[in-house]
Amino acid sequence: MTEDFSTQYTGKTVAITGAGGYLAPAILDALGPHPDRIFLVSGQELPGKSGVVNIQADIRAADCWQEIVTSADVIFHLASNTSVYAASEDPVGCLDSTVKPVSQLVCAAQVLTRQPRVVIASTVTQYGITNDLPVSEKSPQHPITNYDLQKMFSEKQLLLASSQGVLEGVSLRLGNVYGPSSNTNASGDRGILNKISRLALKGTKLQVYGDGNYIRDYVHINDVARAFLAAGVSESVVGHPFNIASGQGVTIRDAFRLVAERAEAITGRKVAIKNIPWPIGAEAIECRNFVADINAIKLATGWSPLISFEYGVEQMIHNLMPK
Repeated sequence: MTEDFSTQYTGKTVAITGAGGYLAPAILDALGPHPDRIFLVSGQELPGKSGVVNIQADIRAADCWQEIVTSADVIFHLASNTSVYAASEDPVGCLDSTVKPVSQLVCAAQVLTRQPRVVIASTVTQYGITNDLPVSEKSPQHPITNYDLQKMFSEKQLLLASSQGVLEGVSLRLGNVYGPSSNTNASGDRGILNKISRLALKGTKLQVYGDGNYIRDYVHINDVARAFLAAGVSESVVGHPFNIASGQGVTIRDAFRLVAERAEAITGRKVAIKNIPWPIGAEAIECRNFVADINAIKLATGWSPLISFEYGVEQMIHNLMPK
């Protein structure tokens, strides 16, 4: 039986940065009513929600982190650049939004002499192009994009601070996350299964770059939310990075085919799939095969993914159907 990590947040104060993004609503739902207080931090104005405090602030600013670290026992840091292509086009701006906030967080913890648990969202693409599958946390990291280089630096910065006793840091390297979210502000090159599901429900032809035979490790957003909750309270995770994925590989073409089949079963409209050439300027990281070894997080927390890819896609299609 899987542990209900949400009950371990009773009486705690939790802060979630990037609260206007893709992952935050799932984490908020998973927390339920247990935390004493919840701060949702975003650069944009958020709608009011009972039981939570909205903070509109710039996460690059020192005073933002002073406010968060003063109160929070657990910080889920989701805010940063989420686009490989944005990091390529504007490396300085994305460095500012990805690395600087972690520096400010560490400084705030040092100044205030508080040691919050800090769980950051990182990425499995930090490993670069991998040849031996599955990939464990002990595998070398060879980032080949500015995005992955910046994510790796942020992770190392946090874990260094953790090793020095400044805070309790944990990094979650996320696989290909999919599934419904009440926030739709994910970057255009993220959440591809969500995007093509909407197209498939309209009967629109799906386009696959190349032969579609590259392997991905898809993990449902609700399983990812549970992993964050586990990392926020488990003692044996402090100071370590963990892969968060399903541990199962699916080719891109098979993933598209499953979406098309499930959409067709609901709408009755045939959804064609067409292979097209890779666009000019496509990042080399797109041409990778990846399956995660997730044994480390299982052993440390008891967490494991509960939602199969087939079931997750079917539920996502149903959820995206016009009401």
